Amino acid sequence: MNSKKKENIVIFFLLCFSIYCAVSISESWDESWHLLQGKTTLEYLFSLGQINLNKDLYFSERYSPSYWTIQYLIIQMFTSKYQIEAAHLINLTMSLGTLIGLGKLTKELFNKNIGKITILILFFYPIFFGHMAFNGKDTVLVFSHVWITYLLLRYIKYQHHSLKTNNYIILIGLLASMGMGVQIAFLGSLIPIIFIFFFDIFVSKKITTKRFSTKRFFKDIIKCFAIFYFSLMLFWIDAHPNILILPFKFFMSTLAEDFWSGWHFNLVNGNYYFYDQVPKTYFLYNLIFKSPEYFLFLYLIFFIFLTKFRFFFKKSIKNFDYKLLIILSFLIYPNLILFVLPYNVYDGLRLFLWALPYYCIIPGLVIYFFIKNFNNIIEKILFFLITATSIYFLYNFLIFTPYQYTYLNLFTGKKEMRYKKFENDYWGASLKELVSNSDLSKKQTVLITTCGINKDIVKKYLKSNGYSKLNFVNPEKANYIIMTNRAVSKIPNPTSRSELTNCFDKYSGKNISQVKRNNQILSVIRKIN
Repeated sequence: MNSKKKENIVIFFLLCFSIYCAVSISESWDESWHLLQGKTTLEYLFSLGQINLNKDLYFSERYSPSYWTIQYLIIQMFTSKYQIEAAHLINLTMSLGTLIGLGKLTKELFNKNIGKITILILFFYPIFFGHMAFNGKDTVLVFSHVWITYLLLRYIKYQHHSLKTNNYIILIGLLASMGMGVQIAFLGSLIPIIFIFFFDIFVSKKITTKRFSTKRFFKDIIKCFAIFYFSLMLFWIDAHPNILILPFKFFMSTLAEDFWSGWHFNLVNGNYYFYDQVPKTYFLYNLIFKSPEYFLFLYLIFFIFLTKFRFFFKKSIKNFDYKLLIILSFLIYPNLILFVLPYNVYDGLRLFLWALPYYCIIPGLVIYFFIKNFNNIIEKILFFLITATSIYFLYNFLIFTPYQYTYLNLFTGKKEMRYKKFENDYWGASLKELVSNSDLSKKQTVLITTCGINKDIVKKYLKSNGYSKLNFVNPEKANYIIMTNRAVSKIPNPTSRSELTNCFDKYSGKNISQVKRNNQILSVIRKIN
């Protein structure tokens, strides 16, 4: 069997596994709202502005939902019973496109084989894999980010090819509008590649073609901006009354001190924080404790043997040091912006999903090095350790199926106590399984409440499982509670971090149903004491 057939077999099984996880996982917290946003935008466009339901949607002015609109249009081909699963498959397709984009980017900078290795590393990165299907927002950002980075590098390298560069300009404009459409501050995440783009054109010229035309470059900028702005305004229906002023007004409103976004509290490495007071090491903490052990080990090897790696790669890869600096700038940036970011951060690495593909490139370089260099005893020992830690990780990766985004590595301590370290199932991915395994009474009225999850999603799954006599009440009146370990307050309007806790610790009692992976409890139905 040749190598191409082997690759196709691996791709087939990985695709089947991805699809299984996509249709098994629950509806995510904001998913119905995203689809409703797409629906109202579609109705508005098809009615030529006569039907506008967006005024009834909270925070709709922040979005130009081209992706959600197209996604909603596609899922209409499915019955309402399977539309969430269909939406997951569309998100999955987007995420698989990110993998392809990363492979192309890595091939462009280094070589094809490093690209293939990097694709596998990102595919099996738990946070990325776990979000691939049920996250219809951050997966759009990471897709757009990777492809824009790749296309910008291709543009400066092949600007003298008119047909190629015209396609690049169109795609960059559309991708930028799609990314900004679901996250108004998306363009800020592109600052490193934009800086590198201009630096290479006007200063270093290490990637830029010798036939680069500055005159055409400025024409292309105007063309790209026109495509970007037209696409952005087409779907930004809240801005239609004044497409020149309202977009800037909406953006500036997100910079206000009283701007609210997301969850109010955080649990980071066992410490509770308010959403606007997280430590500057927030990203680093989450990266260290939520990355595979072999992944961290590869970084350690890289920096210890950096000189040896540089010597090896410089012989076969042109401008290796320069390209390595490009990657390192991407790695530093997420940590740097926490010092100046005006927005609140929460949900672990979810808001930084766009940075994860670049973090997979250096491990890809290390693995490629050991594949090509298997000579002395030190290299053999290190390769053995890499293999052993990779097998250990893959075992745990499969154990978490299909909730890989809740993965925590062994450095977080005892598995049973990890719920005190980080919020795990913060988007309620396990609720479908939790409710389907529940043995709540279907004949008697049950007083029930929730903590840290979307109540509407719980009601939906309870109804589909035949629970019609459940009465949702305040926690003080409830006999049962459905929850994850979300960070919450002990009292109304807390002012001190000591007044924060998590749902599991706030409500004591006996678990009558629970979802566990690797001895980590993800969600429970608990009879309250």
